[in-house]
Amino acid sequence: MSEKPEILDETAIAADEAAIERRGPLDVMQIPRLLGGALNDLRTIAEGMATLPKLLLSLDRIGTRVDSLDDEVKKMRAAVESMGGDVAGLEQSISRLEPHLEDVSRAAHPLRRLGNRTRRRDDR
Repeated sequence: MSEKPEILDETAIAADEAAIERRGPLDVMQIPRLLGGALNDLRTIAEGMATLPKLLLSLDRIGTRVDSLDDEVKKMRAAVESMGGDVAGLEQSISRLEPHLEDVSRAAHPLRRLGNRTRRRDDR
């Protein structure tokens, strides 16, 4: 889980400096704790920076695939566009056939019932 980095503006920096001045003199015993905190911050930054080259390689691979897929999509779109007239002709042919298909369905209905009866007799 990554944390959103804070962007410090001039007022925030001035407020931090004022807080340091209000703190007063630095105790020698605080130096190890402050150095430890700074080292932890540096370690966190270094770990984050180590992932950047891996991220760059992944993004480069993704970019290459997107480019190749972009070409394929353009070719597919051109092919679909060229089929536009064929689809319109197909719709007209289907609309001319629909009344005949309804007649065939009506004629076949009694035959289906007869087939169902025959199958039931065979099952017995």
